Amino acid sequence: MPDIKTFRAETMNQALQLVKQELGPDAFILHTRQVPIKSLLPWQKERVETEIVALAGEENMPPQPQSLAKEVHVGNIINQPSAPNQSPVQHSRPRFSPDKGEAIIENRIENPATEIKPTEIVVVEEPQTESAKLEKLVNERLDALQNMVEQLTQQVQANASPNIPPELFDVYTELIDSDIEDDLARELITRLRHRCSQEDLEHPERIRAYLLGMVESQINCRDAIQVTPGQQKIVALVGPTGVGKTTTIAKLAANFRLRDNIRMGLITVDTYRIAAVEQLRTYADIIDLPMKVVTSTTEMKQAVEELSQMDLILIDTAGRSPQDELRIQELKNYLSEIVVDEVHLVLSATTGYRHLKKTVEKFSAVQPTSVIFTKLDEAPGLGSLVNVCGKLGQSLSYLTTGQNVPNDIEPAEPTRTANLVLGYEQIET
Repeated sequence: MPDIKTFRAETMNQALQLVKQELGPDAFILHTRQVPIKSLLPWQKERVETEIVALAGEENMPPQPQSLAKEVHVGNIINQPSAPNQSPVQHSRPRFSPDKGEAIIENRIENPATEIKPTEIVVVEEPQTESAKLEKLVNERLDALQNMVEQLTQQVQANASPNIPPELFDVYTELIDSDIEDDLARELITRLRHRCSQEDLEHPERIRAYLLGMVESQINCRDAIQVTPGQQKIVALVGPTGVGKTTTIAKLAANFRLRDNIRMGLITVDTYRIAAVEQLRTYADIIDLPMKVVTSTTEMKQAVEELSQMDLILIDTAGRSPQDELRIQELKNYLSEIVVDEVHLVLSATTGYRHLKKTVEKFSAVQPTSVIFTKLDEAPGLGSLVNVCGKLGQSLSYLTTGQNVPNDIEPAEPTRTANLVLGYEQIET
């Protein structure tokens, strides 16, 4: 009975080493396959091992199975002449190449009149695992995407070059690098080209001065919150999750209470995140402000009545996803129960234009009066401030430049904002 054994290892190379150690270099490879091994722990991923079925001893060599012929790759065939009237006898003998992770079978032809010479090399290739196939597919997709990007870049450069004078091309790339949308950047360059004379184009400082004025004209700013003693004003902050509404309202509250000595109170409807409520309550205790937590429209009306003696009421709301129209409608219902003088939409400067556009469109249901931009210190470019004003028609009220309370907040001002966008001024950290 032939001595047939099965070997398993993590790789083909390791499995072949086991075969060689156990059965010697003259062992015959009968079958190889990939075997999935399920983990005993549910959080661990399934792994794959290589299985080799091998036969010991050259005298036990079986005939080559048909299935093997379908799995192997046949290399170059070296034809050797046979002696007349002699029938060649073919033998197969496997040898190992563990350093390449392959089993190699040499077919030889024996003729009485000639010496034994190799005539055919057959390589049994290691079957591809699912991970290898996936990696190959991902690499192919990445190559295709890279080629597409290169083609698009070439097209953009080809289309852009005739419309942009060489003297303004660096200015155009600076606008794009600052995250100003391409069509708005082209509009600014077109206006700049008509504004500058040939002499101006030879002086970069003049070009940048003109550009600063054009960018400034794109930025609409609204006055900061104005409070008149004896006249109550209610201001609400709304926006998507994670943009820093609670920290921003704490900065506003601290400045109005500690710097301007305004009588004021806080209302929060951010009942979805207990941590946010506790964070605002901590600020309220430090600043010595009354704070109301509401969970219904009825409680909202009651909270406003209880704070009726205050000159300013700031309302902190829960973050809503622009995709969640139901939650935005719920927010609208809260605010419709009272008379809100100002609604500030809080946006992050780190957010891309497409998401900003969708956020502005969805939150239009609560009729925001202005935009507060946060996280200017974290954004690689501040072109989003120009995009929201110039392309979406919004007005800016405040900019926040860090996490420090009550600092790191300033009223939005067109010249200062334009200088920040173009990099002529830096945010102090």
